[in-house]
Amino acid sequence: MARRSLPDEPTAAEAGFTRAWLGRHGITADRQTRLLALRVGSREQARRSYQVLFGLYGGVWVIVALAELPVPVRFLLVSAVFAVVPLLQWRRVRPRERAAARLAPAGDRLPLRVTARQVGWWSLASVLVTFGGGVVLCVARFSTSPVAAVSWAAALAVGAGSTALVLGPALRAPVIAEDPTSLAADAVLRAQDVVMFAPSAVFALLACVDFAETWPSVPPWFPVRVGYVVLALGTGFAAQVRCRRLPVAAPAGGGPGVSGSTPS
Repeated sequence: MARRSLPDEPTAAEAGFTRAWLGRHGITADRQTRLLALRVGSREQARRSYQVLFGLYGGVWVIVALAELPVPVRFLLVSAVFAVVPLLQWRRVRPRERAAARLAPAGDRLPLRVTARQVGWWSLASVLVTFGGGVVLCVARFSTSPVAAVSWAAALAVGAGSTALVLGPALRAPVIAEDPTSLAADAVLRAQDVVMFAPSAVFALLACVDFAETWPSVPPWFPVRVGYVVLALGTGFAAQVRCRRLPVAAPAGGGPGVSGSTPS
């Protein structure tokens, strides 16, 4: 049998990251497979680069606060950085995901209610609060500053689009699994993808962008904005905590892609 091409082989770094990930989730290293190393290892490598992401976030806020920029540019600059950087990390993971899919039998496309539970209600609530609440505030802002309101809405649209690119596959992609452990990991990785690559709660910070335009006065609807930001970030944080605590517990019963079984 011909040997598989190098792109389908996990790297030593990916294998090491996967062993550490399995250990954190209570799974012994002997359960590691090539499929798991490709899927988990690539994500853990992407996670290691998030220090750069935090640095970019801080730099953008310094620019927004200090530079003399038009209001639309402020909104779109913040939104573009918040959207593009996680998506670039997500795109790095996708080739490894496709390689892993070639190692497993064709999997089921699970019902939406099942994948929604796997992704987690905290994550879905964060998306709803961030973009639903943001739209309401944009409408309210329009009466005092149409330019700010339209710019804010456009920035939210950028964020919603980037979130949908990750959330859609997390909810609708077929299972990629070859044994009970990788089936359980598939559920955890759906939740992890949304937390890592579609952190929708950060877009609630767009509510703070035009503070510089009204300073030293507070902007309209200030208490509501603060409550909105706190609620969005709070649900996003709860989603992260839940994701870190998810066990990779192999479900009892049949194999992946056949029975459609999922971890509890």
